[in-house]
Amino acid sequence: MLTLKPLFGYLAYNRISVKELAEKSGISYKVLLSMRKNNTFNKTNLDKICTCLNLNIKDVMRYEE
Repeated sequence: MLTLKPLFGYLAYNRISVKELAEKSGISYKVLLSMRKNNTFNKTNLDKICTCLNLNIKDVMRYEE
């Protein structure tokens, strides 16, 4: 299963709130909360997040069994 734990770990480490990410990325706050809670995501939103934070996809998600 793919997980977004690295993304939310990065946000916590860098003291970036979900609200700040929503404002910077153009993704709604509710969608980001859903991503964190339900681990649901789509390619478009991942692209926006990576671009906004200047990260690679491997920095925001990983595979867990």
